[in-house]
Amino acid sequence: MKVVTWNINGIRAFRGGIKKALDSLDADVICIQETKVTRDLLDERIAIVDGYNSYFSYSRGRSGYSGVATYCKDRATPFAAEEGLTGLLVNHKDAVGCYGDHTEFSSEELQLLDNEGRAVITQHKIKCQDKEKTLTVINVYCPRADPEKPERKRFKLQFYNLLQSRAEAVLKDGSHVIVLGDINTSHRPIDHCDPSEIDDFGENPGRKWLNGFLYSDKQEEGSDEEEHDKECEETDPLHGGKFVDTFRFFHPTRINAFTCWSTLTGARQTNYGTRIDYIFADCQLAKEQFVGADIMPEVEGSDHCPVWGQLSCSLISSPKPPPFCTRYLPEFAGKQQKLSRFLVKVDQKSAQSEQKNTLPGSQEEEERRENLNPSGAANISVKKRSLTSDLVAPKGKKTKTVNASSKPKGNLLAFFKTKNVNQCEKPLNLDEAAKPPITEEVFSVADTKSEGPELISDGSSQQCSTADTDQHMNTEHSIPQPTVTQSDAKKGTSSVFWKSVLRGPPAPPCCKVHEEPCVLRTVKKEGPNMGKQFFVCARPQGHASNPEARCNFFAWVDKAK
Repeated sequence: MKVVTWNINGIRAFRGGIKKALDSLDADVICIQETKVTRDLLDERIAIVDGYNSYFSYSRGRSGYSGVATYCKDRATPFAAEEGLTGLLVNHKDAVGCYGDHTEFSSEELQLLDNEGRAVITQHKIKCQDKEKTLTVINVYCPRADPEKPERKRFKLQFYNLLQSRAEAVLKDGSHVIVLGDINTSHRPIDHCDPSEIDDFGENPGRKWLNGFLYSDKQEEGSDEEEHDKECEETDPLHGGKFVDTFRFFHPTRINAFTCWSTLTGARQTNYGTRIDYIFADCQLAKEQFVGADIMPEVEGSDHCPVWGQLSCSLISSPKPPPFCTRYLPEFAGKQQKLSRFLVKVDQKSAQSEQKNTLPGSQEEEERRENLNPSGAANISVKKRSLTSDLVAPKGKKTKTVNASSKPKGNLLAFFKTKNVNQCEKPLNLDEAAKPPITEEVFSVADTKSEGPELISDGSSQQCSTADTDQHMNTEHSIPQPTVTQSDAKKGTSSVFWKSVLRGPPAPPCCKVHEEPCVLRTVKKEGPNMGKQFFVCARPQGHASNPEARCNFFAWVDKAK
């Protein structure tokens, strides 16, 4: 039997599909955290995966937040499953049960603890040395303690205590227990990239809870054996924790074994992270059945990496999934029809024939026709556009009509053809109306060759004078040159003006150590410096002893420059 836990940071982010990701993990029970889906966002592609049966827990208060899911292969179908740790969300018979002592919690606190979709429990049958036993898998996504929100620190500790109460109650009932997921606390200094940077590392309430929850082995950390023994004696003299960290059970002294890295600082490139994803197992199960456990830092796709555990026992599959299985939800079981089913059906054949008669052809056909016959294509497209606009014009609104005598004959190429002088005798058509108006600024450059009053005359003479002037300007090549120069000069003047008004980001300085251009950052934390910008080294965050990591260069942006 193989189990895997992975904080995927959004289940809908998998480009290759959830089935491909599940198959690549090659496990019987796959527990994922931070799905970031609520029930209204859960679709069939995610909920029902071929070869698996799934169990989801959602956040009731916020959309796109928290959420956990457990995928079991069909050969590992559980006999019982339920959502949450308190039992308040259970509304079916085939539940796991054994909820522990809740006297220290109020009813409101219990409801809030299960309101964020942080736990899914599945119960399986396993065969160990020809003996059939029960195994309960508790998939959890523990809260993060926001340092700026004291109430979240208390909420996190309450969740820890509730988790321990439930796990120990199930264990006491005779079932083996595996607790796995994102615990959101690095246990020992060896599980943190830079524990010396944290004041009172061992005094963290989450680490103290882990000390009491886990069984303390004297040989767990060889280099810190004396300190470790002293810490265990202070927190739990009898070393009475009922669960084992399976990774440290097989790798007690491995360093730089992390499961979470900051994506904002690129810390994964330098392996500057923490180990906060665990597979905990009860002591007997870990010693008798576990044959291996490790992390998978090579698997990308999230700011966390998966963690796997292998057991020697085999699974006994249930003949059918428990009622909590996602496939039994009404929207996936075929019991609930979509709203479109209640609408009147439209004959598809008649709709398609009507579209062929009224709608214009594809864009490729129109472009091909216009390239072969520009004027004819324009006439056809204009006719089709006018016909389409008449068909879709809403009632009660006036539409502009074009007389049949003044049919548009122009196309895009007509705007670039030279006009003959004979056109002056013709009435003004739509092509000429579409031309930009003639202004004094356009012809001010030609005043040295032609007089201004000829351009200001009225009537038909205005058109002829304009055409003559155009022809005269086309014959002499030296005249249009100042016009281009003037426009370029104006563009340059305007660009200088706008650059002085709208200044872009300042040029980045180079850091002192690597002599590489820095990156610009903005302070987003509330306080006196909120909104200010600063420069830091562009390299990923890492340990101070790592020359490839970010140096300590820092410089505020001077707005006066």
